[in-house]
Amino acid sequence: MRFFLIIFGLVFLQSCSHLFYHPSDRHFVDPKQFKLKYENVFFKSKDGVQLHGWFFRSKTNKSKGTIIQFHGNAQNISTHFFSLIWLIDHGYNFFTFDYRGYGKSDGKPSQAGLYQDALAALEIGHELNELNGKGKFIVYGQSTGGAVALRALPDSKHYNDISLIVMDSAFASYKDIAFDKLKSVWFLWPISPLAFVLVSDEYAADEVFDKITKPTLVIVGMKDTVVPAKFGKEIYKGVKTKDKWLWKLPNGSHIDAYHHEKGIYRQQLLDLIDQTAL
Repeated sequence: MRFFLIIFGLVFLQSCSHLFYHPSDRHFVDPKQFKLKYENVFFKSKDGVQLHGWFFRSKTNKSKGTIIQFHGNAQNISTHFFSLIWLIDHGYNFFTFDYRGYGKSDGKPSQAGLYQDALAALEIGHELNELNGKGKFIVYGQSTGGAVALRALPDSKHYNDISLIVMDSAFASYKDIAFDKLKSVWFLWPISPLAFVLVSDEYAADEVFDKITKPTLVIVGMKDTVVPAKFGKEIYKGVKTKDKWLWKLPNGSHIDAYHHEKGIYRQQLLDLIDQTAL
């Protein structure tokens, strides 16, 4: 039995799409159910794959800027938009999109593909910001989305226009997170070192740490079992920007900062955005 379990683990490890990407093409929730107005945004990835997103305008008369969300590895925007939609009540536009293979976006997810998607999303997000207030441009990466966003940012032609980067429950190396996940399962720990051989880090975010010079906030949940806090701490330590902050949530789990301490972190994020330059 142990032999077959290990063989299963090897097959699982070699199929990286199963390890990192869990998309759904079903929209579980429509924001209109909550009386939230949005615009469908269809755009092309850098290699021509059609992608889809939602754009929510600020509820205030004048926009302070735009937040673009790079969501986590499961489901699609219909479940992930909840975590940041509150920002439209505080003067910010909100753009969220699906990577290839997720929701209404075409294609099949891969590291190389999501890198292309990220570059295209940064372009359309910047364009939406320019057309809707020309305020601050904030990039918010969650979990796997953090790895995707951070890797693409230095290669974006709009990198210099970014006001703030947020890495929430994120990691920087696909090899490292795969190793951590495998060694946490008792019957897979013998093969866990193979993560460093069979998993690619070609598009890993730690490859561009020295190019991250924009103000960066890193958020970690000290009780996060999905992406343990050590991975976020590595991002905080690795990025070269002089302006960086690390929020360690004592009772935080995975991507739940704004549900803690009676919303205190919401206000802290708004205050931090106010502090950053255009």
